[in-house]
Amino acid sequence: MNEIVDSSSPLTRTISDAELCRYIRDGESIEGLGYGGSESLTLFVSSPRGKRIVRKILSERLVTPAWDRDGGGVMLPPCAKARRQTEYLRGLPPAVQPYFPMVLDQFERQVGEHHEFIYDMTFVPGIEISRFIRQHRPPARIVALLYSEIFRLLRDKVHAHRRRVPNGPTIEASYLTKIESRLALAASTAPLTFNEQLLSAEHVIINGRWLKNVPALLCAYRESDLFARVLEPRFHSLVMGDTNTENIKIGNTAPLLRRYNQVSFEHPPFTAEELELRFLDPRAIGFHENGIDSGADDPMYDNKPWHNSLGNYDQIHGEHFDLEFFFSAGTPAMRIQFHEHSPYAASYRGIARYFAEAMNRAWRLDSPNSEIHESDPYWVIRFAFVMGTHFMAMPPFHFSKDQNGVLVDGVQHQRRPLALYAEGVKWLNLALDMLEGRVTNFLGVVVPRIRSRQARVHVA
Repeated sequence: MNEIVDSSSPLTRTISDAELCRYIRDGESIEGLGYGGSESLTLFVSSPRGKRIVRKILSERLVTPAWDRDGGGVMLPPCAKARRQTEYLRGLPPAVQPYFPMVLDQFERQVGEHHEFIYDMTFVPGIEISRFIRQHRPPARIVALLYSEIFRLLRDKVHAHRRRVPNGPTIEASYLTKIESRLALAASTAPLTFNEQLLSAEHVIINGRWLKNVPALLCAYRESDLFARVLEPRFHSLVMGDTNTENIKIGNTAPLLRRYNQVSFEHPPFTAEELELRFLDPRAIGFHENGIDSGADDPMYDNKPWHNSLGNYDQIHGEHFDLEFFFSAGTPAMRIQFHEHSPYAASYRGIARYFAEAMNRAWRLDSPNSEIHESDPYWVIRFAFVMGTHFMAMPPFHFSKDQNGVLVDGVQHQRRPLALYAEGVKWLNLALDMLEGRVTNFLGVVVPRIRSRQARVHVA
């Protein structure tokens, strides 16, 4: 029971106990609510036989943006995406299935004008990594070691399946057009917050730094065939697709809670298998070719744990920050200050110093025989690029409603999607600086030289 008490979803701010009961069958009872849930409501339910199940509810009534019911690909609406998740889980290779929950039941219904998709899954015991960090505040080095084991597990157990070379370019559809489509949805959802002055500006100032804004960034990425070749994944594979650490559970936390005098990435004090790591809530949308889901995608998608820490996602999602939005001589500007004593600060402060060691361990980068040298030689550039695209696609999932279920279109009410937008701008600028030779070292990892121009700097 401990892993679900005191959990709450942002959606519960706008749903009453009576409404929750609509999702419960005779003889069932609600044990708790899942934390997170930017577009879904998660219930932990006790069945008449006393068995605990997880019920995921996707309802158009609970989702803030007005998704197109007929949307496809990266714009698949939440209810259709949930249906795809059940297909993904049921279609996993047998060797991968133990790392994910099993689908038990599913049904769809129309409630007034709103469509709902509901499905039940087996309960995965343990605690979500983000919640574990929030509660226990482990040292940054332990978190980085944990990340390394996650990436190793994904490499060995998930990315080894459905490997294929895509039939054509993937960057435009998977990343660039996706950014435009998601930001258009954000603008239609909160037009005062995501206004034309912000979205069309060539530059944006973030904490005093002048950065290229989305129009200039997309233009820079699209105009260079060389950049496209660097960023294009050389193969697709089965991916989990949303390794946000809210979606990864630890079944055995004891190794993480031990006191260690010294810990080494060469000889880690725990393994993914010992921690009993399991994945929840897969993205379940593969790359589409000729309108058909290929069931595979860019494995770089699965480096999302770094977005929780290096990218400040956990602090943004939990609203542990202050944000000011203003214009400086006509240029949109944001000032973002993360709270010094947030529940994540102790674990994430200084984690950047372990980035190189964690990735070396996970992908065997120190070995000349490591597959990554052949299959993804520009991985660190692609890492920064995909981080930026992750954040830039997130705003529609993070709008907030007040306690009356009303979306208030203003900066302070919608500071979460604005902060995510700012992170996207920062990471996409970083990737562009790598491509253009201005950044030659990122957190201890040498950035491969693409072309030589302008001054080069280190990011440390």
